[in-house]
Amino acid sequence: MRTARRIGVGLIAALALGTATPAFAGELGPHYYEGELKFWTESNSTIMNIQDKGNDHWVKAEYYRVAHPDDKLTLWNKGGPNGPKDNDGNKGTVESGKASEIFKARGTVSRNNLPDWHTDWFSS
Repeated sequence: MRTARRIGVGLIAALALGTATPAFAGELGPHYYEGELKFWTESNSTIMNIQDKGNDHWVKAEYYRVAHPDDKLTLWNKGGPNGPKDNDGNKGTVESGKASEIFKARGTVSRNNLPDWHTDWFSS
């Protein structure tokens, strides 16, 4: 009986670990794209930031959160490098609200009537 109970508890623990949301270490970034943008996370990877560093194109961060891992989210920055400051005083920066952990992100330069430029996808 005791052996069967241990096996049952072991199976439950293995299932729980197999279906658990992965934990990620540290903040994401900062990452840059050729003088056009900078993106990073803060507050334990729960806030996304996108800073416009160029002059000609809108930029955006595309990212995924642990709470909805199949939904790609987009944070646009259309204000340019002289646009508003974020909560930390970074000029030309837009930041998301605080929500679940961001585990994967990339920066994108949106080019009118041309293919967009993307960074690689980065994971925390």
